[in-house]
Amino acid sequence: MYFSRIWKIKEGKLEKFKAWMEELSTTRKEEALATFEFEHVTREVFVLFKGNDSHDYVIGLNEAATEPLPGDPSVAINQEHSSIKKECLEPITERGQVLLDLKA
Repeated sequence: MYFSRIWKIKEGKLEKFKAWMEELSTTRKEEALATFEFEHVTREVFVLFKGNDSHDYVIGLNEAATEPLPGDPSVAINQEHSSIKKECLEPITERGQVLLDLKA
């Protein structure tokens, strides 16, 4: 598992971002999954949580055998994903390091 980063949801953008996540996991799932091979990813996770400061945040995680690669910028769904993230999310961390990933 690789830590992508933590983003703060921009004011008024929570519902738009949640709708995009829903779209990726339903109607555009196959299109999204098709990008994984290029990125060396087998699973992508976004977790929404509320901080102690009452702001909404998202943490991104990728499951991959090796360090994941950025998405191919020539692929339409990757362009949309980047655009939505830029519109809705404010990055507040750099890439991190997973220190514990236990699996039975």
